[in-house]
Amino acid sequence: MSFALISNLYFKALQYSHNAKSSMKKLLFLPLAALMFLLTEVNGANSTSLDPSSVRGLPNISIRTTGKWDLFAEPFTWYASQQTSAVWADIISVELNNTSSFGAQDVGFPWDFGFRVGGGYNPDYDQWDTQLYWTWFRTKAHQSKQVFPEFISTPDGVIATQFIHPEFFAGDLSDQLFKKATLQWTLLFNMFDWELGRSYWVSKGLSLRPFVGLKGGWIHQSMEVQYAQQITTVLTNQSAIEHVKNNFWGVGPVGGINTKWKLRNFGRHFPSLFGDFSAATLWGTWNCNDTYRSSSGKKVFVNSRPWTLGALMFRGVMGLGWDVDFNQGRSHFAAKLGYETQLWLNQLRVATSQIVVLHGDLSLQGVTFNCRFDF
Repeated sequence: MSFALISNLYFKALQYSHNAKSSMKKLLFLPLAALMFLLTEVNGANSTSLDPSSVRGLPNISIRTTGKWDLFAEPFTWYASQQTSAVWADIISVELNNTSSFGAQDVGFPWDFGFRVGGGYNPDYDQWDTQLYWTWFRTKAHQSKQVFPEFISTPDGVIATQFIHPEFFAGDLSDQLFKKATLQWTLLFNMFDWELGRSYWVSKGLSLRPFVGLKGGWIHQSMEVQYAQQITTVLTNQSAIEHVKNNFWGVGPVGGINTKWKLRNFGRHFPSLFGDFSAATLWGTWNCNDTYRSSSGKKVFVNSRPWTLGALMFRGVMGLGWDVDFNQGRSHFAAKLGYETQLWLNQLRVATSQIVVLHGDLSLQGVTFNCRFDF
């Protein structure tokens, strides 16, 4: 429908509704007049957005090079944390005045190194791009605790004034107490991402890259606790060991947006600010089990059936970048230094002495350095 025809119908509708004697006719034709007005506005907007010479609408100019391939490597140092739910033992102190104190022992991971590597291909269709990459990270926490109990006589018998109580469920069910305990907690993170996106300029200094894709992989956590010198009415040489596993794997859709804010041009070079944000929901499965064995012969097994649930994660990274074009625009090199954080909701799901399953969030954060070569 042409602009002139729509305009003519619009004004005729207005004139007819003005001359109409019946208020009902006015009510019927006023919406028609409004519809004609909206059609003229949409027609005008479309005539602007379909102009290839306009960079304010579509099609937008892509920021990618004329090359077909890209490769990148990204070493990083991350700090993993689950401290609000990573309680593995309790230190309990008993006083003579019939009072006691309780200290929950949680564990913190150290900073550790990991990497992300991948590559991409630029198809001809609509200047889209596709990326495939792998993220690997491993960290291990150690912690040791020791108490110095005294043994006192009470009307109920001899008791220790201080002892270590196991927190994981199998250790709690053993009903055994100890003088020493040592923990080793290992976290292994393997994740694969495939993205389909398109990078384009929306102004002279701002580019966007919306994308969709798939994310899949696994997060395995294993905890080993060694207990020494069991406490009964006396201090003994009995020991125990407990193995706990919290293994997750999942796959699901991911989507997000990458932004680049060009600060200034220096010939073929330009510095920039960048911010990348994404979210994913994975069809996930958790396998958790807990095994306790003591030197006295006691064995306790806690085997949970696999849980299949949705897993939600969020990722964000912001920082500074530097880009340079060469080889007559057919090649490109980019370096980015940023701070990244990932949040995996309800990742830790082992059972504890409270006879409940934990819903501990896993956070990963740290400094990343990305180098990418387009050719």
